[in-house]
Amino acid sequence: MPDLNQFAEWQKGNKSRSIEIKINARETRIWAYDSSMEVGQFVQSVDEIDLAARKEQKERAEFERLRAKFEVKEKSSATGNGKED
Repeated sequence: MPDLNQFAEWQKGNKSRSIEIKINARETRIWAYDSSMEVGQFVQSVDEIDLAARKEQKERAEFERLRAKFEVKEKSSATGNGKED
């Protein structure tokens, strides 16, 4: 069982942080979230919390998605085969 006091201390470190803990017969699930960063992750210990890295992953994935989307439109526009929105 994780030390829940450590999670309480982590949460107290910043007002935008929250911890949600769900315990059932099979598992304990701990969700660490920061509303100012708009990102969270499931963890088993406070040492695993790295929301900055999660946020960067999320932003990088969004950047790649948008780049792919707009590169296709730019190529289509350059050849005159693109659809107009």
